[in-house]
Amino acid sequence: MKRENGFTLIEMMVAMFIMIAVVAAATGAIIQAQHVSEAVALEGNVQENLRAGMHFIVRDLTQAGEGVPAAGISIPNTAGGVSNVVRPGTPVASIFEDASVPPSTYTTLPPVIPGNTLGSVVTTVNPATGAVLAGGFNTDIVTILYADNTLVSSAGGAAAPLLTAAPVTSAAAPVCAGTITATGSSVTLAPACFTLPGGPTPITTGNLIMFHNINGTALEYVTSVAGQVINFAAADPAGLNQTGLPNGTVANLAVAITPTTITRVWMVTYYLDVVTNPAKPQLIRQVNYPNYPAAAPANPPQPVAEVIENLQFSFDIVNSQDPAGTYGLVGPGDAPTSIAPDTPFAFRAVNTYLGGRSEYPYTMTNPPQFLRNSLSTQVSIRSLSFGVLFPTPGILP
Repeated sequence: MKRENGFTLIEMMVAMFIMIAVVAAATGAIIQAQHVSEAVALEGNVQENLRAGMHFIVRDLTQAGEGVPAAGISIPNTAGGVSNVVRPGTPVASIFEDASVPPSTYTTLPPVIPGNTLGSVVTTVNPATGAVLAGGFNTDIVTILYADNTLVSSAGGAAAPLLTAAPVTSAAAPVCAGTITATGSSVTLAPACFTLPGGPTPITTGNLIMFHNINGTALEYVTSVAGQVINFAAADPAGLNQTGLPNGTVANLAVAITPTTITRVWMVTYYLDVVTNPAKPQLIRQVNYPNYPAAAPANPPQPVAEVIENLQFSFDIVNSQDPAGTYGLVGPGDAPTSIAPDTPFAFRAVNTYLGGRSEYPYTMTNPPQFLRNSLSTQVSIRSLSFGVLFPTPGILP
């Protein structure tokens, strides 16, 4: 009898078992690869945001104090040493003070102004429900000052003079026939010495201008520019112009009779914005003051990193003079702020901490969870890092 070709039932069952095992293994590998890919993508997203935010902070901290007098920049204050200057960029308007040592206020702005716990309450999100959860502590803010020494005249090409090359009014070469009103309401620049608006970033509304002569310094907010005239109208958003206060104003500098230079100063504030999108807090870089004029704000807040949950700063205070040890266990090398008699002028380095999470939950876990990471670094303040740390006895540094 001729044998018929085909497979037995046992052979079919074995083949099907092998096929199922191969498909199951392949499917498991694909699912595992998807989970790994998801985790890598989420972790990469966290790292990208942390590095982007830290890049901006480090860049500004490195420039802190550049072109600013060692004694800082005076701001309007009362006979009792109280200033009502508004700190830029914070969610809630506040004076230049630290919440831990009220009511101490600044009459002179240092290159780095700490803001221990002056920022928004730290927030996160429940990955299962999407509900925004408030943490139990406030984040920090920091404000950084440095001068713009790149502003050149609009005329003259590469040979154009810097804005700071000569006093506004100068009888010596180069002869400048500019004027500064006694109250500081306006500055008129001589075209022969500097042609407005200047470049590469022109002088415009919202800029801060430092006045400097042998009598000291003062800071004012540009409200408009018309031809060769820079105007500083009263009631500016910073509270700097023509306040009538007895100290820290342009009127105190006798600019009409004393050679005075002007310099554009950048005031950069970092803080977390948990209001615009509470589920995805943003790291904000605020240059000068926001929301003025209201119709077309000159300096709107700029987000530089997404989904940043925590922002903390601490400071290395050189030769701390605090006799009572009030910094606690952290010590002056990791102090959250300066406590009298120490001041921010003694900061030599800034320790920065950023904490972030993934934009979306990681679905491999049950329930889904966000991936989190942090980034920290220490930045030496270039203009303050080279002070005399060990002065000779009897000789002031």
